[in-house]
Amino acid sequence: MTSFEFAFSLFGLLLGLSLAEVMSGFGRVMRGRTAIRLGWLTPMVGVLLMVDLVTFWSNAWDMREAIPPSFAALLFGTVIASIYYLAASLVFPTAVSEWPDLDAYFMRHKGQVMIGVMSANLLVMVARILLYGNIFTTWQSVTIPVLFSGLGLAIVFSKSKWVCGAILALLLSLYGMFRFLF
Repeated sequence: MTSFEFAFSLFGLLLGLSLAEVMSGFGRVMRGRTAIRLGWLTPMVGVLLMVDLVTFWSNAWDMREAIPPSFAALLFGTVIASIYYLAASLVFPTAVSEWPDLDAYFMRHKGQVMIGVMSANLLVMVARILLYGNIFTTWQSVTIPVLFSGLGLAIVFSKSKWVCGAILALLLSLYGMFRFLF
């Protein structure tokens, strides 16, 4: 077993549970769709979190040779994966009947979810710096985290559903653009 396989067996478990948490939330709201207004915002942030989780998984694979099998590395990775799990657990309501409008649920919990995603991404950047030193060597390595963090903060502080929806759509398109083109 490689050190990456050893370390990632722990992270992978938490990340898999995070994906399952989002998917079970989708299932809950789909079962209750006759009694609630689904809207777009909550499902969009759910898709955003799933895409970000896959991005984390991909980044971990890219860093596999540099991740040491140490207690500190395991703890650091566990903290990141735990933040993802907590954010995933807040994407959809546990009791769908208490939230007849999922857009209202989104507006109430968007800050917690987005801050969780941004915190996890910030910690991944810290991990990259600890493992590789200066990682800000190209325009993409500077622009992408600043752009994503700025848009995430705009969602956190926005009071407009339309603005949040537009930013979520932009973020999802940027994930696709940056992951497939660069």
